[in-house]
Amino acid sequence: MSELTRYRRGMIATVMYVMMICFLTAAFVPSLEAIALGLALGAAISLINALYLGHKVKKVADGAAEGNLKRVNLGFLTRAALAVLGIFISMRYPQYFNTYAVAGGLVIAQFSLLIIGIVMSRKEI
Repeated sequence: MSELTRYRRGMIATVMYVMMICFLTAAFVPSLEAIALGLALGAAISLINALYLGHKVKKVADGAAEGNLKRVNLGFLTRAALAVLGIFISMRYPQYFNTYAVAGGLVIAQFSLLIIGIVMSRKEI
């Protein structure tokens, strides 16, 4: 198993745990339901964006290894559109999702990768 596969698995597990905590909070603490569901929506979008970027980077790396040097798009507009869609969903249904929580949840996958990277780099020393 390569290092990138370990990072991806760790990121998926971390984001799923965060989403589980958010759903449990929404179920058992009704006063925080909109915030918890907003964080869960943001975390899901963050995970999709991170996996999509990883797929595109792998595709670029495979193309470079084969000697294909054409310019490749990394899908920034697709990932940005998905994030904006999450914000629009939260604005359309404010009774279910807190917009600020969705915006905050959009960085959960990136922070989990940062923490996983720090932990894995410390283990190898």
